[in-house]
Amino acid sequence: MRANLLAPDAAQLLRDLDQANVYVTDDDTARALFHAGPSAGFNVYRIDLSQARTEQELLRIMGKALHFPDWYGGNWDALADSLADMSWNEADGYLIILQRSEVLRKNFPAAHATFLQLLKDTVKAWQTQNVAFWVLFVGDHPDLPHIGVKT
Repeated sequence: MRANLLAPDAAQLLRDLDQANVYVTDDDTARALFHAGPSAGFNVYRIDLSQARTEQELLRIMGKALHFPDWYGGNWDALADSLADMSWNEADGYLIILQRSEVLRKNFPAAHATFLQLLKDTVKAWQTQNVAFWVLFVGDHPDLPHIGVKT
């Protein structure tokens, strides 16, 4: 699937609950959506995963970047629980832009697959609450649908 929209519609796209999902995108689209996020009422996070060389490093990086509370346990269940309850950082929606995930995907495919499924489940959970939750992987990710905006 490849979706392309004009940049002025980026905030409107983010608010579209039916479009919220886990995607792969390019730098220009990530930048456009990053800048549109606040005007859509979203909390926006850009996370560099280049240091996520193990499952534990991934979980630590995610907790730190998303400002998880002290009770965050640094395991898959804690990540799922924390992503599903962003009450410490409420917003009308959420956009997470993940950069440089190639090392994890290539060297730890099982952890990457678990992470990807957890993110997809999180998107669905938020949709049941009428909240858009977006995840964008920047770069090459052949098993994800692509989304783009024309700038």
